[in-house]
Amino acid sequence: MEGACLARGKETSAHCSQCFRKSKLYKMRLFNTHPTLFGDYSNSNQWDLPVKAMKDDFLKRETLVFRHPNDSGKAYVRHYIGSPVNGNAFLMVGQFKKDMDFAFIRIVMKSKIYVEPYIVVEKYSQSFRNPDILAKMVERAFNWVLRGKGVVIKLEPWEPDEQVMWLLDYEESYLIEMEKARKEDLIMVGYEDALEYYMKQQEEQKQPKKGKKSANKTDRVENYISKKVRHRDLLLAWLDENVKDKETPIDMMRPVRLLMNNRLITGMSFSAFNARYHKEGLISVSSFNNYTNDKYVCFENDMIYDDMEKNFEVGMYI
Repeated sequence: MEGACLARGKETSAHCSQCFRKSKLYKMRLFNTHPTLFGDYSNSNQWDLPVKAMKDDFLKRETLVFRHPNDSGKAYVRHYIGSPVNGNAFLMVGQFKKDMDFAFIRIVMKSKIYVEPYIVVEKYSQSFRNPDILAKMVERAFNWVLRGKGVVIKLEPWEPDEQVMWLLDYEESYLIEMEKARKEDLIMVGYEDALEYYMKQQEEQKQPKKGKKSANKTDRVENYISKKVRHRDLLLAWLDENVKDKETPIDMMRPVRLLMNNRLITGMSFSAFNARYHKEGLISVSSFNNYTNDKYVCFENDMIYDDMEKNFEVGMYI
């Protein structure tokens, strides 16, 4: 549907200044994955699970991965506009290969006006001919992190007869949930902070290199990522997820060596590893050097490593 107009009594048109950009709505359905006695699948009310999945994604505990449904090697990047609150969020999803190469997605799991959860895909025409493709990406991203939880999300195109004021509902619903949220659920970072951080990164990249290594290369894991990796944030999120809670050298170095073996990272200093993961006292320099030495055969006949390698998709990152 074309974007709804909030002007009372006006039809949606290209000439109405209060009309929104091109958009399409989808209702979010949550089903149990186990069939009933009658063989069908009942609705689930465990919305706390996808709400948590979104929070974990925002905090980079377990990332929602957006991939094209017809090309699993074609990965997309997502950015949050503001902090998600109780399942309500505003995202940008795209490949960002050029200006405006993204679409907007509003996710409303707690709706004031319409009660039922829904999403809105906006401004999609520059990146997607068909918004259903993007909706399928959202559906699959959630269902991947919800695997094993006993629920599955389905997105259904929603073309209601009545005029849907989804922008008003999103804003009202977000404010209501923000008032309910605990302080730790809100990340108070403004655009000015993000801009300052971005500009600082741009300046650091322009600094001339000293010798073979830049001055800060020894203490930043990011600088050891191969140039062929296009989705660096996704790769770092995967590495963070697989290292952060590990307490033994073999467990914490398993994902590092997997990335090295796939030529996604080239070496890594002990100081960079500890600067990011703070494993001081849990792994020695000599042990770290052994695991990162190409000549040292690691994890041969290691079932955990074999399973990790089997489920690791290199195409998502390059």
